[in-house]
Amino acid sequence: MPVKRKPCIRCGKNRALKFYTARGNVCSTCRRGTARRAARSTHLQQTYGIELAHYNALLEYQNHACAICLGKRSGSYDVDHDHKKEKALIADGADPLTARRDSIRGLLCRRCNRRLLPATLDDLRIMQGAIDYLLNPPARHVLGG
Repeated sequence: MPVKRKPCIRCGKNRALKFYTARGNVCSTCRRGTARRAARSTHLQQTYGIELAHYNALLEYQNHACAICLGKRSGSYDVDHDHKKEKALIADGADPLTARRDSIRGLLCRRCNRRLLPATLDDLRIMQGAIDYLLNPPARHVLGG
């Protein structure tokens, strides 16, 4: 006996009858996507004090790429914020969530946010030193090449 199929009202694809609501006719794939967006929205609001629309606007402004390496990744980006600025705002009496929102710098891939910035301690002198090193490595002068 063939499996009964109906079009999903969100994606329009004919799917097996695994609908989320009796009146909604939404396939399980679209339902999972809705749940993920809702979870992401809740996380952004509770952690950074921003709406999903703000995140999406920032992502659009960054051309859907990491603000540092300009790499385009599938999936979401980390919200990068300045910890020093956040602490200073809280010390001045700001609400912690407002301080976090006001210290947001941009969206970064996990490698840049969780490895590059922590390794340089957000110190511009270290980052400039790395740039100088890559442009003019000492071994080139000593060993030639």
